[in-house]
This record gives sequence, structure tokens and C-alpha cells, in this order.
Amino acid sequence: MVEQCMALVLDISQNGLLIESLQEVESKNLSLMASTLKNSLIKIEGKVAHCRKTESGKFRTGVMLQGTHEENVRFVKELIRAYHYQKK
Repeated sequence: MVEQCMALVLDISQNGLLIESLQEVESKNLSLMASTLKNSLIKIEGKVAHCRKTESGKFRTGVMLQGTHEENVRFVKELIRAYHYQKK
């Protein structure tokens, strides 16, 4: 079982994420961490909704965020800010 891995966020909503990784996510619960633009880490708990292997051999995992509404929104906002900053 993979205890930690890097993943790419493919889709995002206020309540969840679709991530892609090289390893299969076998756990039902996850701790998700991301770096903010201010170089601090934010963390939130998530529950795996599904994990499917793609034709390319990567794994796509749907994750439901398990924080409060405010925690979920803060986590999502920080991910979006970091994404837009990288595009510049």
C-alpha cells in the first residue's frame, strides 16, 4: 500500500477533487496537503469515492473533502490560486 504520493489535480469542486497519480490509492481515507503561494502547507482530510486505472496506466481517484464547508472552500481556493499563479 502507498503511504504517500504526489498527484495532479485534474478537476476540482467545493466538495471534492479528481486526482491523477502513478500509484493506486488503496486507502479509503486520505490526508491531502498543498503548498500555498506564501509557502505554507494546508491540509484537509478526504474520503476516496473511487480509484480507476486509465489506459495510460495512471490512476484517477475521486476524493470527497471531509472538512467543514469553510475548510473545504479554503483548501480549494488555495489550490486555485496556486494553479493560476503557475500559469503566469
